[in-house]
Amino acid sequence: MNDLEERLRAALDARAATYEASPTAWMKVQQRAGRRRWAWPVILAALPVALVAVLVPVLLNGGLDRQTVTGPPPNPVPVGRELVIDNPAENRPMRLWYATDHRGLVVFCHAVQYAGDATQTSCGGNVGAQAMKSAGWFEGTTQSVPPRESVLDYGGARPDVATVTAVTKKGTRVTGAVRRPAGAPFKIWTVVFPATDQVTAYEFAAADGRLLSRVARTVAMPPEAEQGRPAGAATDLADLSVRPYSTPDRTLIWTLDGRELGLNLVRAKDLMRDMGGKPMDVELRVNGGRWFGIARPATAKVELVRKDGKVLRAAVKQDPWKIGVRLFAGEEPVSGDLYLEGFALVGYDSSGKELWREDHPADKPAWDPHPPIGEVVTIGEAKVWFSKVTLADGRTWDGLCRSVAGEKTTCDAFQPVAAGDAERLPDLGKSAIGVAGSEVTQVEAVTSGTRGSVYAPSGAPLKIWVVPNRGGSERFALRNAEQDTVATVGGSAPDKCSVSPPVGQAAALGTWATLTHQDGCLIIWTDNGRFITEKHKIDDATYEFRSGFLAGYAVVKTAKVELVYDDGSRVTATLTADPWGLGLTLFSARSTNSNPDADVVGYDAAGKEIWRR
Repeated sequence: MNDLEERLRAALDARAATYEASPTAWMKVQQRAGRRRWAWPVILAALPVALVAVLVPVLLNGGLDRQTVTGPPPNPVPVGRELVIDNPAENRPMRLWYATDHRGLVVFCHAVQYAGDATQTSCGGNVGAQAMKSAGWFEGTTQSVPPRESVLDYGGARPDVATVTAVTKKGTRVTGAVRRPAGAPFKIWTVVFPATDQVTAYEFAAADGRLLSRVARTVAMPPEAEQGRPAGAATDLADLSVRPYSTPDRTLIWTLDGRELGLNLVRAKDLMRDMGGKPMDVELRVNGGRWFGIARPATAKVELVRKDGKVLRAAVKQDPWKIGVRLFAGEEPVSGDLYLEGFALVGYDSSGKELWREDHPADKPAWDPHPPIGEVVTIGEAKVWFSKVTLADGRTWDGLCRSVAGEKTTCDAFQPVAAGDAERLPDLGKSAIGVAGSEVTQVEAVTSGTRGSVYAPSGAPLKIWVVPNRGGSERFALRNAEQDTVATVGGSAPDKCSVSPPVGQAAALGTWATLTHQDGCLIIWTDNGRFITEKHKIDDATYEFRSGFLAGYAVVKTAKVELVYDDGSRVTATLTADPWGLGLTLFSARSTNSNPDADVVGYDAAGKEIWRR
């Protein structure tokens, strides 16, 4: 996109925001366009040069009553780090950050990569004005037409906001995450909820639970079929149902057990044509593992060829409404992410001759959410590298990332490792894997004697060790160049949740630690890079006490927590309720007496001791 096109697009977006339109209109345009973005070169090519020359400055200045701008405004300058999170609607990471525009105003920015399609980046809105009106505010959503299984809403919040809660039409409540990226002037909140839920409001609260603001969510997403008028009877195809509708546009809507999965625009002048008016052979839709769509009338057979060569076949049917297309739907759902993996869609005529073919190369990341620190190492079918991972409270930690074709990249956080030490991380397929210090040159399984490999990636802070492993409680000996064993690690592979950076809400435990809950894991993260975790278990109390700092959680009946020293001195901890509704009491304290032998004692509301550690 050249400068003129970029300015025109920005101007159109800005002008569109000044009109009262359906909040879902753009999402519907995207879906009806087959998830293809507007090609600005095509649009501009269709306009007379003189008209473009007049249109751009008029739009850029908001209308005919403003002075013409002779050059484009500078791109917004980021303020602080960006937040990279998973977008459940697209199975891709998305980026959220703050920036200052050419007027010096703080704006909210987001960048979204669409599966099998382009990336959209946008900045807008006066954040300062929003923060004056409310402690938190809505900025955007991944909600689409038809809906994906999960929706991600996001927005900004003032620094005093500690929690965000979505309130649904049914009265249920969904807790989100509030983070403040390093250097950012405001916080960023996110909430993930099922697409079947209708969120009506968001509540923003302080660390002590005090409600700061409640804002309405006005983005409504009624099913497309509820807004249209049927133009024919439904027909079934491979467990799916498809039916034509005539309002607001002639559209085929696909459903599975009553849930809308996708749609195809079949208005005569737009039938089987892209946004530039060029004829197309096929329009494919993929949602929740189901693949379906419409193809040229002569198409008698449709096959989906996966990267590994496996061929999936579709049921094909002539449309019964005389639209002039063939309907097709996969006879079996697909697993994994087709667009991450790459695939081909092939159509044949009745004689078996190939009629058309669409090749879909594997999606290339629009940006790298986990940029490598040093060289990337290939281990079997996996790529492994060091990177920084972002914790739920916005802090960063060292991590080891792994990527396998067709799967999402994961990064495992790990504790600091000394030159003569090592740590084991969750297994890589059928191999044990971990990180090691600079002195380690060899690794071997203690019981079986199986030798492994030690990689020293160029530019990386540590080494990587790998040993083929059949499971069980095997231990691994790490040796130096003199054959001396410098570290032994092993036993069972670490629990995945103990090393993965959490994506859920982080609760503050004083100023030095945070507690997260994710997939049954409660993890205490501290400033010095240490953590403890409990998997699917909530004991009477679990805590971390180091260098005079106390942080932990206890069962709900705990009304008071104290540090009790041998000399009789006591320090009372600050208590808060957990933000996840687990019935826990969170506690934290700062003591000038750093004696680690102090007892941590919990009391009930009557002052009776109920636990002691």
